Amino acid sequence: MTEGNDKICIPPSPFLNRLGYGTGVSVMQLVRSPKAGQIRSPWALKMLNKRVKPNKVYTERLQAEAELLQRMSHPNIVGFRAFGTTKILYLGMEACDLSLGDMIEKKVENDCEPFAPKCILKVAADIGNALDYLHTKMQILHGDMKSYNILVNGDFVICKLCDFGVTLPLDENGVLDKQKKKYPIYFGTEAWSAPEVIHGGTISSATDVWPLGLVFWEMLALMPPHSQLDDTFDESIDSLQDDSMLDHFTERYGTRPVVPGGICPVQYERPLVLFCRCTQEEPAARPSARRLADAAHLALQTDV
Repeated sequence: MTEGNDKICIPPSPFLNRLGYGTGVSVMQLVRSPKAGQIRSPWALKMLNKRVKPNKVYTERLQAEAELLQRMSHPNIVGFRAFGTTKILYLGMEACDLSLGDMIEKKVENDCEPFAPKCILKVAADIGNALDYLHTKMQILHGDMKSYNILVNGDFVICKLCDFGVTLPLDENGVLDKQKKKYPIYFGTEAWSAPEVIHGGTISSATDVWPLGLVFWEMLALMPPHSQLDDTFDESIDSLQDDSMLDHFTERYGTRPVVPGGICPVQYERPLVLFCRCTQEEPAARPSARRLADAAHLALQTDV
């Protein structure tokens, strides 16, 4: 699986710029040499991490992700470019500017100001569109929604969903299809996981909507969900080294975080409404990805 008849020459890892990493994989930027005098766009290469022992699971995930990406075509989903299995196993994808997670980190380093309402609404509109395509056209659950799996070009010109290594099949009703996968396991990332994942329940398309709601919260709080300390927690050095620190965070998983202090409820009214609706405890009470995207598009048409 390659783009046209291009022969891909991948330099050693030290000469590649690392864009990100995940469990067992690294994502590197490949700047391709000009062809026939034309400048060619860079690629993002997902490769197995050399520091991790060879693992059949990671190899199969990368193969499955490549096959899935090749079947998908949507403006808000990262584009497939190539898949190589010769000397180096790699998945070549469209390169974007930054992940939303990286942008949040940069915000913390710079001004510590929450993202503007229109930026949050743009994420809701674009990623809502991507999830609607996944849930209804592809009948797939993304399974690991979080800020680091959302790519942003420019000043929120367009947002794209990436990382499809742990997807799960959905049936025609948007419920996890156990017939299509022998051992369907939701991997995800615990801090973003919905209540039905943490406490046990029916996995459905709504299970992707909850963590997207927490992404909106991330853009307000500039930190991962459930990572904040409250006033009741003793922040002494002893307590921070104790197991109670971990318990303090993990017991909140699957719950809606409180709105960060300093957020103006009038200025952020529309993003806060979407956040609250996406993080309803009952999956049936959450909006579909289509309804979420439509609501966000409508809000963007007004002066926010």
